[in-house]
Amino acid sequence: MVSDHVRAILFDFDGVLVDSEPVRFRAGAEALRAIGVALPWETFTRHWAGRTDEAALRDILGARFEADGSEVIARRNVAYEERLAEVLFFPDAIRLLGRLPSGFPLAIASGSRRTEVAAILARLDLSHRFHALVTAGGYARSKPAPDPFLAAAFALGVPAEACLVVEDSPAGVAAGRAAGMAVLAVDRCGSGAALGESRWRVESLDIVDITATGDVIVDPRTPKGLAGC
Repeated sequence: MVSDHVRAILFDFDGVLVDSEPVRFRAGAEALRAIGVALPWETFTRHWAGRTDEAALRDILGARFEADGSEVIARRNVAYEERLAEVLFFPDAIRLLGRLPSGFPLAIASGSRRTEVAAILARLDLSHRFHALVTAGGYARSKPAPDPFLAAAFALGVPAEACLVVEDSPAGVAAGRAAGMAVLAVDRCGSGAALGESRWRVESLDIVDITATGDVIVDPRTPKGLAGC
C-alpha cells in the first residue's frame, strides 16, 4: 500500500535531473566502437539508460562481457569524464527543486558512478539540495530491481511506502514499483506506454508540485517548461 502523503522524493539522475543521456550515449558508443561493436540509440535506451554500466554491458555484449566488459567500462568512464562539462540540469528540474518545501528529504538513486554525480552537482552548486546519494556500487542489483530506491529510502530513514520515485526509464519505473513506492514518470522523449505502470506520467516537471504535507499535485493546466529529449 502506497501512502497518500509522501515523506521523501527519490530522483533518478540521468534523464530526470540532468540532460546527460545523449552524452552518456556518445561515451558508450565510443567505448564499444573500439572493440568493433555498434551501439544504436535504441539499444542504449533499452539496456543502458538508468542502469549501471556493468548491468547494461552484460546485456549488450552477452558472452563477450567477461573478455571485453572491463575494457569497455574503463574507456567509457574516461570518455564520459571528458564530457562532463556538457551535462546540464533540465530547467524544469531546477524549477521543481525551487518549489519544494524547505527541508523536504531528497535523494538521488542512480546507476551512474558517484564521482560523476557528485562532480556534476558540485559544478552546478546543487550538492546541498540532496540529503543522500545512492550510486553504482551502493546496492547489489541494478534497476529494474528495487535495490537502488530501497537503499535511498534507508539512507533517508523514510519507509519505502512513504517515498515518491521520479524516473524517466522503463527500468527505473519498474524498480520504483518493485520497491512499493509511488512513481512519477517524466516522459521527455515520447516513450509513452513503454514507461510502464507509473502512478503519474508527465512531459515536464513544471506541472508537478509537492505540498508541505507531502501531497503530490499534478496540474496539466500549468504551463510546461522547456525541457526536452
